[in-house]
Amino acid sequence: MALWRNVFAAVICCIIFLIIFILLKNGWVIVISVAPGPEYGLLLFLLPGVITALISRDSAIFSSFIGGLASIPVCFLLRMAFYPRVRPLFQELAYATSAIFWCVLGAMLVQLLMVVYRQFRHD
Repeated sequence: MALWRNVFAAVICCIIFLIIFILLKNGWVIVISVAPGPEYGLLLFLLPGVITALISRDSAIFSSFIGGLASIPVCFLLRMAFYPRVRPLFQELAYATSAIFWCVLGAMLVQLLMVVYRQFRHD
């Protein structure tokens, strides 16, 4: 049962990751940013990690990493097929790596909050 829960969590993470990617690239979610400035839209990639950590508590970090990693080829295919190429390939790869980082960070944040909650409840 635990293996299926981890696989299910990774698939959910992948789907949410793709939805956020499509929302950001279509401009349906407007994030105000200046061209040579920070990408605040990357913070939305915390959501797949948080949801994955709530579904799969025993291996939340690994499941969110696998889910994010599995969605990157689909994101690149969508990017090449439907969206104009604005950035070079290495910059797109850095964007994808940063998105995976934020996804895993969301899972780590939920894990941290659960440990703190257990610690305070125990005392």
